[in-house]
Amino acid sequence: MPPRIANHTTKIYYAMPSLSIPSLLTQRYDLCFKTISIGRWIDLNILAVRDPDVLIDELDPDAFQEDERLPYWAEIWPSAMGLGMHLFDYPVTPGTKVMELGCGIGVAGIAAATAGLEVLACDYEQDALTFARYNAALNKMTGRINFRYLDWRKPDFKEQYAVIIGSDIIYERPNHQPIITLIEQFLATGGMFLVSDPNRSSAPPFIESMQQQGYRHTAQQRRVQFEKVTNKIIVHRFTKDT
Repeated sequence: MPPRIANHTTKIYYAMPSLSIPSLLTQRYDLCFKTISIGRWIDLNILAVRDPDVLIDELDPDAFQEDERLPYWAEIWPSAMGLGMHLFDYPVTPGTKVMELGCGIGVAGIAAATAGLEVLACDYEQDALTFARYNAALNKMTGRINFRYLDWRKPDFKEQYAVIIGSDIIYERPNHQPIITLIEQFLATGGMFLVSDPNRSSAPPFIESMQQQGYRHTAQQRRVQFEKVTNKIIVHRFTKDT
């Protein structure tokens, strides 16, 4: 019998027998399945950590002091859902190459793949990539999305993408310059960078820094319903001709 995993209500769900959950995840985490809606477009089935706050409580202080890595990747962020909605409402040409920064457990990247895009989803956390790979398979999107480890400060490959996306990745100002450097390196000429954010105070300084690099900026607001809360999400769009 496959492992029994509860969802966020009282029902019991079972992992699909043909899609067993990696033992790495079942051994380390208390797991649940959630179904989330990307606006009126699609529903995604997502394997997630039941209570991500537990991961923060279990952090090794010495390890955090060394690298300041918090397990934000384990959350289902409304910003990722809002970005997915945007990709359906303002579709990009099917087959367009897309790079996602900070994919977490895969919500935005899987939504992008479902919208017909060819996605490379990147994250700094190997466990996040394991979750995201599983969720891509769960939603039958493995043919349109690949995954890769990426340290924003030390990118170890070179490629150009017509579109780069990220959700809730500009919340810490020390990360702004590494993100901008990545955009300059990976975004193709005439390309577009989309980043979603719940209207945090860190967004305006990031916008200003991007404009100083010659990027044009526009923004649209999304309302995302998640776990009985309405979230106001801003999707920022940056473009530059050369």
